[in-house]
Amino acid sequence: MKARTIAALAAAATTAGLVAAVPTAQAQQNAADGTASTTVQGAASALSTLRQDTVDRANSLLAADLKFKDAAGTVRTSTQPSSNRNLLSWGGSNTNSNVLNGYNGLDWCGYFVARTWTGANTPAPTAYPRIPTYYMRSQAWRTESRTPYHRFSVSLLPKPGDVLVWQNGAGTAGVDNGTATGHVGVVTAVNTTTKVVTSVEGNVEGDEIRRYTYAWDSDGPTKDGKHFMGHTSRE
Repeated sequence: MKARTIAALAAAATTAGLVAAVPTAQAQQNAADGTASTTVQGAASALSTLRQDTVDRANSLLAADLKFKDAAGTVRTSTQPSSNRNLLSWGGSNTNSNVLNGYNGLDWCGYFVARTWTGANTPAPTAYPRIPTYYMRSQAWRTESRTPYHRFSVSLLPKPGDVLVWQNGAGTAGVDNGTATGHVGVVTAVNTTTKVVTSVEGNVEGDEIRRYTYAWDSDGPTKDGKHFMGHTSRE
């Protein structure tokens, strides 16, 4: 899924208007699931604990050693070819089978978001009342959200920790075309001056976790084959 990103503006996400910063390099390894927790220092604007924890988890998953199964069923460990990518595939295979979705073979962008919101893989919704009951479905993050959902408006920027929601197929930004499938990602930084939004997303470009940077323009963040719907608030 190719995104219309604004790579040249990525550096601007650490200048004027910044809402959240990328975590510092220091992290503590979480032995339970192979991911790391990090601490953000020097953020330009303080975030709530819920938002900060979500941003930290999303960023740390880019560098985490995560288990996945290849096409032959062999369990392998993800690799990080760059600071903006974590590759959960082997030999070009796309199995949708990894620790984040319990190796169930399903599309896992919703599982990834749930992991960043809760700190748990395949979390039980009853234990985490802010996530949708069917969080594994991308559109549930807008249609069944338990925190406020905001239909796209160019004048309403999301905040770090919020969930970006796309719907498959063509359409006008913010307008439901009836398709039940799509994609979700987690906002990790927002530049309110340049209107640049940075996200970390799972299950992109095959079995990958990636960082993206978008211009918040009249169409919202755009991806090939999808149109942007809006964002769900972390709190």
